[in-house]
Formats: sequence, C-alpha cells, structure tokens
Amino acid sequence: MERQQHRADVVIVGSGYGGSIAALGLAEAGVDAVVLERGRRWPVTDAGDTFATQTAPDGRAAWLSETSPLTDAKLDVYTGVLEFVEGSGMNVLAGTGVGGASLASNGTMCEPSAALFRRTLGDVLDHREMSGRWYPEARELIGCSPIPDDVYESGFYRSARSFADQLDKAGIPWEKVDLAVDWDVVREEMAGTRVRSQIDGLNVFGVNSGAQRSLDRTLLARAEASGHITVRPLSVVTAVRPAGGDGDGYHVDYESIDERGTVRSLHRITTTRLVLAAGTLGTNRLLLRARESGALPALHGALGTRVGNSEVITARTGMAENNPRQGGPAAIFARDWEDNPLGPVSLLNFPWPDAPAEEGWITTIGAVPAPALGTFRYDPEKDDVVLHWPAGDPALARAQSAISHTLDRLNEANPGSRTAFSRIGTTGGNVVGGVPLGTVTDDAGRVGGHPGLYVVDGSLLPGTGVPPALTVAAVAARVTSLLVRELVGTR
Repeated sequence: MERQQHRADVVIVGSGYGGSIAALGLAEAGVDAVVLERGRRWPVTDAGDTFATQTAPDGRAAWLSETSPLTDAKLDVYTGVLEFVEGSGMNVLAGTGVGGASLASNGTMCEPSAALFRRTLGDVLDHREMSGRWYPEARELIGCSPIPDDVYESGFYRSARSFADQLDKAGIPWEKVDLAVDWDVVREEMAGTRVRSQIDGLNVFGVNSGAQRSLDRTLLARAEASGHITVRPLSVVTAVRPAGGDGDGYHVDYESIDERGTVRSLHRITTTRLVLAAGTLGTNRLLLRARESGALPALHGALGTRVGNSEVITARTGMAENNPRQGGPAAIFARDWEDNPLGPVSLLNFPWPDAPAEEGWITTIGAVPAPALGTFRYDPEKDDVVLHWPAGDPALARAQSAISHTLDRLNEANPGSRTAFSRIGTTGGNVVGGVPLGTVTDDAGRVGGHPGLYVVDGSLLPGTGVPPALTVAAVAARVTSLLVRELVGTR
C-alpha cells in the first residue's frame, strides 16, 4: 500500500484537553494546524443513542476489543471510546475519539491546594502563576460550573446530598466541584424532554443527552470554525521521526482506518512543529517507540518514568436509602487534606446505576498524592509500551491507610454505615506521567534536544493529588501560550 505524502505547518497528535487547547490557541493566533485523532467523531443527536451505556454495552464502549474491564459483556470490535491496555501491576484506560477523554469522563475540574501542588509537582512550575492565571483560564476555556441549587435539591441527587450531610457530621470539608456540564440539558433530562443520561448516572461511555461539555462540541469546534484547524479522525499515528537535518522538522506516519479498525490508506505528513497530545498512554507509546527504534535516540533517559496513579475507588453502605440511580456526574468534592495524619485524601461521590436498591449506598472516586512509582517500558515483541507498577510498595500501603482513615471518620460520625470496599485503582483512568516536565521537556513542554517537538498532555505530570483534568488543561494552556509566542514571533 503506497504511503501518501502531505505537509502542514503544525501537526497535533490527539484531541483531548491538551490537543484541543493547543488547537484553539493556534487558531486564535491565525496558525494553521492539522489534528490527527485515532478515534471517530461522536455527534450527539436528538435520538439520544450516540453512545453505549452501562446497561446496554456494545462495541462503542471499547477501542477495537471484544472485552472491557467496565463490563462483562462480549463486545463487537469497533473504534469505541475507551482503550484498555493490560500492564504489570496496573492497567490503563485511555480515551479515544474526537474530544479524547472528555467524551467519557465525569468532567470534574479540581484544583489542588498549594501544598498538594508542590507535593506532586515540586518547583518545576510556580504555583502562584498557575493558580493566578492558568487554572482560571482553563476553567474559562472548558466552561465548567458547580451543580446549581435547583438540580442539587431535586429527587435525582439525593445521594449527593446524603454524602454532603455525612461529611458535615464527620467534620470533613467539602465543596460543590466545578463540572464540565451543560446544566440546562440536565434540566431537560429531569423534565423528560431529553434522554435520561446524567440523572441516571449513565455517563461512563459518553452522555447521550448532550449534557457533557465535551471538547468536540466546545473548544475544538471553535478551533475548527476558525478555518485554521483541520481535524482528521480515524488517523492512527504509528511513528514519528526527524525529517532530515537539524531544524528540518518531523515525519509523522499514520494509518487511516475505518470504524472496524481496517487500514484503508497509509500517510506521511511532514511538519516543522510537532505537538504530542495523545494522552499519557499515547505520547509515551510514540516517544518510547521512537527512542528504541533509533528514530529519536537522544530522548532523555527519564522518558517513561515518574508515572503516577492517584485514583481511589470506595463504596460505603448501611445508611438510609438514598436513590439507587444516584444522579451524576460527581457533584460533591470532599477535601480531607488537613486533618488526616496519614496524608491528604480527596473523594467525589460517583454515580453508580447498579447500586443496590432499597439500601443506602455511596460510591466515590477520588485521589491521594501517591508517589509516582510507575514506569512505561517498550516491549519490542508487542511493539508497544507496558506499564510496570509496584503494587506492593510500602508507600502505596500508607496511601491506602490514609483513605481508610477518612472512611473510618465517616463511618464513626454516621452510625450504621460501613465500608464495603476501598482501594487504590488497579485500572487507572487517571494515570499520568512518563514525560516529566522539567526533565524530558523544559518547563514549556519543549522536548530536550529536539527543536520543534512539544508535549502538552497529562504525560508531563507525575500526579496532582486530585483528579487531574483541570491541571492537565491549565498546563496545556500555559505551554500553548509559549508555543504560540514562538510561532508568531518567527513570522
């Protein structure tokens, strides 16, 4: 199959938070760019059946696989919204599709405290700069807001109110977290004029009502409307390599596939500026493959290291019945950061449609600042990366004890309640790191020794101590501003 040749001023690989923010920043500066996204578009329609649901899973739930850890069903092979990759001690879930992880996430936008920020990110970035400028800019770009009072007080959010009440009794601080949600659409769900999605907690594989403010419908749509950004879905990047001598740019090889994964054509696009925004898994995959193949042999030895997973999954029961459907997304953010002697713990009430009926049940998803102990390594037999995670490390046991301490406080303050399960997730949807900011790249996301090569996604971060989406977006906004300054300044 002959490889078709193309050129572009800038190529962005991936369309999640990093890629979409980079695309919009370039578009607003009048810079032309091509976005290569391996997944398909997911247009939400009035029929309300764009995505699979937890109650009716099918191939749309998984990336080219018959199985998913999120369902026991056998799936048809399709370019679905979540890729699952098995690792050693830790598995990885990665978003696929135009809009990346924003399609199938809770859209929780949490900012870490100054102490948490410095604990996980050190002094590579100035917290005052991030908190004063880039976190607010990220919130504005995403358009997030907390749950409105009328929605919160409705019968669909009894579980959220129950969680907040229990936190008050335990003396644990909480807030209504910023969420990437269109609350007017949630109100339409409540009124019965849109398909029930968020209010029934049916959001793991995408939100069929259109209530999710996913990037394909917000930032990336604005970037495309400028005329400067071209998005090529179903374009699987397989390799990156220098185009020639110093400063000549990069070749990016990719396969154009159909929705069943069949390769339809081969392409090579040459660019002077290459922006990697393929997510933690995708960016590590491309860079480690390039280093080990000899295409980019000068990549720093720390590549693939400092991989973190802060994700915590818990469930408690034994309280009064509090709405089996447990409306979503996660609205209440518990911040046990100051009074936990074993370490700070963050918890978000997580809607679980299958929670047992006629009994109280609160599931949470959250984060602890566990050390970034993981490593991505290239496996030549698989031609892919494998995540190695030391699940038995004592530091992780201490983090687990911190979670138990928070849950014990809740149970003691709310007699009759008890912990059903609690663990640091072994299938990470919040895995970050592998391309350490300030080491493999400088503090502006520029890859050392490779002019014109940038990284703007979660692979830059070893962790955040809270769910990472807002920090990923804030760092992407900062990196993009510097990239735009370089490009516009050269004209």
